[in-house]
Amino acid sequence: MAKKSMNRRDFIKLAGATLGTSVLAACTPQVVTQLVNQTQIVNQTSIVKQTQLEVVTATPLPTNTPEPANLQIWWNTNLPDLLTAEWNNDANDPVFKAEWYWGGLGRLKYRPVIKNHPGITLNITTHSWDADLRTNQLLAIASGQSPDTTYGEAYVNEFVQYGVYAALDPAKAALFPPGPLGYGHQGSDYFGFPKSTGGDTLFVNLDVLAKVGVDATKLPQTWDDLVTFCKTISTKNTSAKWGNNAYYTYGPGGSSYGQAMRILQWFNMNNCPLADANNAPQANAAGAADTWFFHNEIMWTSTYNLLMQAESEGGSGELFNEGVIAVKPGWNNDATSVGNGFQADGKTPVQATAIAFPVPTAGGKSSSIVIGNDMESAFKSSKWLDVAKAVVEESTTDQTAQAFLAGTKGCGIWIPALKSMLDQYATYSQLDGYGSDVAKKMVRVTMQVADDPGTAGLPGWKKNGSDIWTEWNTVYGNILGTKAPGMAKADIQKALDDEQTYIQGRLS
Repeated sequence: MAKKSMNRRDFIKLAGATLGTSVLAACTPQVVTQLVNQTQIVNQTSIVKQTQLEVVTATPLPTNTPEPANLQIWWNTNLPDLLTAEWNNDANDPVFKAEWYWGGLGRLKYRPVIKNHPGITLNITTHSWDADLRTNQLLAIASGQSPDTTYGEAYVNEFVQYGVYAALDPAKAALFPPGPLGYGHQGSDYFGFPKSTGGDTLFVNLDVLAKVGVDATKLPQTWDDLVTFCKTISTKNTSAKWGNNAYYTYGPGGSSYGQAMRILQWFNMNNCPLADANNAPQANAAGAADTWFFHNEIMWTSTYNLLMQAESEGGSGELFNEGVIAVKPGWNNDATSVGNGFQADGKTPVQATAIAFPVPTAGGKSSSIVIGNDMESAFKSSKWLDVAKAVVEESTTDQTAQAFLAGTKGCGIWIPALKSMLDQYATYSQLDGYGSDVAKKMVRVTMQVADDPGTAGLPGWKKNGSDIWTEWNTVYGNILGTKAPGMAKADIQKALDDEQTYIQGRLS
């Protein structure tokens, strides 16, 4: 079957609570509460043989049964037939057509929760992704119609800072490594758990290395190595349409945070992240200008036309397979095209590998950005909050459900987010969604980096997130410039000072 295509702009476009009745006791006269049919005056003799009048109030007999827990679950697809229809991995199956692979995952995730909490109902509906999902959540909150649970990626931390999500069980949070939890925590509290994740790495086309005479056993380990590596490739690797090229990642422009996901690891590893642990911006921190300057060095080993072409992940994967580019950041989704791709002749399988991002030549640390990190959270406003939290906690920590997307033939795209599963990266075998051995080998590297303590999520802006990412992309474009070597380092610092002022203004 044809796999659903995703690009950087789409990305794929919990029993019941019983109402209690409080009975208040007064001192004079003494109030005795009994279950009787009407209010009466009765005589009661005390143990000292004194008689007093007491008022016995009538408590109405129950007339209504407790309201069942009917939870509104915002999720990746509509699941109206969760308990009544079966999902089959068949492109011609009507359930598959309506629900894609989410249908299979939903049944694995949610059926055990319903079994564990008899009487609950889960009304599962989809509400888009990325900025559209954010808008839908803001509208739901403003109108007082928040769901019981929701989902998301880079905008989750914004809602965490609004204080609308409930803190989840810290013991269950400990089942995940820091990176996949990075989009949903504040201090020591965790407000979202990932049902799947993705780790970003560096993809290298080994066929191009052989063609240009670069030793494939000596892949770059430092920033200096990477600059030299890419420059060497670029001088010899050329195509009639695109010119001389080596390195590629998404060019600047638009409001998507997709570009930042492929770039901000460099800043994290150089100890100058775009925001601190409390999500306070530090765009102009010491080291940031140097990092941008380094990024320009590797970017300008390719032509402007290539850098600015707006290909999807599949499109850049095709350019990689054809040898137009030799090096690119790639997460596990890219392996669905790269690891199963063919050279320009359409017949010869591409030989490729994935490595962790090279680290700064002096100091720094290993780091990556989690991509495709799909978080689930419970709203504090839920009428059935304990059940809402259970829906998130139980369904996201289910190992069978966590393994589904990577392990199901024809799917791929994501990897498990549980640390116990990522720890097995070297030998992890439930990767049938990725097809070839080359792709599986590359995906294991993405599992390794997702498990790395230095891996993180994007900053979580408290408000105006879309505006901030738009500005970030604009600054990226200015720094890159229109020709090599891009903006001078002193000018980069001034651009970052202005960006810092802008972000602070949008957050104030």
